[in-house]
Amino acid sequence: MSGRRLCNTKPSPWAPSPQPLRTHHSQTICSLRTLEPEIFTETMLNNEVFSCFVFYALLLVLKMFIISIIVGQLRLRRKAFSNPEDALRHGGLQFVRQDPDVERARRAHLNDVENICPFLFIGAVYSLTGPSLFVARLHFLVFFLARLVHSAAYLFGLKAPTRSVSYSIGLISCLLMAVQVLVVVASYA
Repeated sequence: MSGRRLCNTKPSPWAPSPQPLRTHHSQTICSLRTLEPEIFTETMLNNEVFSCFVFYALLLVLKMFIISIIVGQLRLRRKAFSNPEDALRHGGLQFVRQDPDVERARRAHLNDVENICPFLFIGAVYSLTGPSLFVARLHFLVFFLARLVHSAAYLFGLKAPTRSVSYSIGLISCLLMAVQVLVVVASYA
């Protein structure tokens, strides 16, 4: 049976149904080809909503990387390090200190981590529940724009309530997706 596997009685929801083959022992088997990762990837990326989610998710992750780079650059420019070994490398222990601009950028990054990570999970599951492409795209775009405005408000110290309004808009978008997922999966609980 090399290269072949007994068919599962329950087909995978992501892979097309395997075509049964008969062996000389009259066992029903299926080819491993139907279980290859390429089929899973191809099926997922053919899902327009999931592809839309992946686009915005990657933009958000890149934004998180950019904010973390900004934090690092501000630490170097302001000579405000949180670890003694870094301070010693750049002038001495007197540079183990806090700087208001570094702390502001660091808080912006931490806020991204706290909000974008749940979005990555909720958005991925939501995109697999079969929502309307228009509505899903609207959720993803609104969350993305809200996080952009939130980061800009944090980094540049924009007037209140810019930051809290953008946070709330992003949160509402995420909560709406979560509620829709719960409605779809509630019957399985």
